[in-house]
Amino acid sequence: MPARRRSLRSPVPSSHPLLLEWWTDLEGENRGLNTRLAYIRDLQQFAEYVDNRLEQASSDDLLRFSRHLTEAGLSVATRARRITALRCFYEWLRRRQRRPFSVAQDIRPPRRTRRVHRWWTEEQVARFRAAFEGDDPRVLRDRAMAELGLMGLRVSEVTRLDTERVIRLTDPEQAAIVVWRKGSKEQVLPLTADARTALLRWFEARPAAPTTALFFRLPFQRRRARLHYASVERIFKQYAARARVPIPEGIAFHHLRHTAGQQMANVGLGIEEAQRLLGHESPVTTQVYYEVTDARLRRAVQRLRYGEAGRARPVRRPTPAPPGLARRTG
Repeated sequence: MPARRRSLRSPVPSSHPLLLEWWTDLEGENRGLNTRLAYIRDLQQFAEYVDNRLEQASSDDLLRFSRHLTEAGLSVATRARRITALRCFYEWLRRRQRRPFSVAQDIRPPRRTRRVHRWWTEEQVARFRAAFEGDDPRVLRDRAMAELGLMGLRVSEVTRLDTERVIRLTDPEQAAIVVWRKGSKEQVLPLTADARTALLRWFEARPAAPTTALFFRLPFQRRRARLHYASVERIFKQYAARARVPIPEGIAFHHLRHTAGQQMANVGLGIEEAQRLLGHESPVTTQVYYEVTDARLRRAVQRLRYGEAGRARPVRRPTPAPPGLARRTG
């Protein structure tokens, strides 16, 4: 009996002709894969809401859909992303049809509450590193990924690394990696001493496998040549629990990135340097790590002193003369 051939499934989560065309244009604009997937999924939901009449949708339809999202109890972040996707799509459609205005120009995403990033102290980082015990290949692999996270890499950037993207690892002055940043942009990043050491140990223990992926499942599985980001999240939650260090709800590996960003600010890196190391599109995103913390504010207050020369001297009033010596006038 002949083997059943598996049908190839399109990566685009929609079959709507307009959304397929928009997907192609987003790809041409070097939008990241995750961004494209999120935008198309969001627009597919709106297309279903308006019975696939995307071109005929009005501003009233968009307003009703926005109310529908609120009534559905979606989070502010989710609603903001979907409204942003709608605005981007209808701006693209306006240019395509050469209309004078977009039907989505008056709809605004809800304002998100300001997030305060949390990070580990240096003592907590030391405890986390101590949780990687032994010379087992799994431990050395995980430690190498952790040190890249403590350099500020995203989990997607770590899992997409290939062995040939590690450059001059034996040279402490020239060791670097080539990272695929958001928006499909390449960037060469010098390695920290800790990351370089961890990668050297991983390369020594890395089993031979028919894959170019730098990190993969152990033992190796052909159907999964790379570690999935969900597996990486689960792995690092286990190490954080073993080290008894806190991680915010919903993230694990990304907490290393927040820690790296705050450490860059603490050691005095310029905001432009931190922006490049973190791969932020705008310095405004990096600015959150440079907010004045309580400890830095206390140090600033301690420097706020006034010397003796700067103190105001008391005003001396003239001593009144005795009545008999008072100057006569007239």
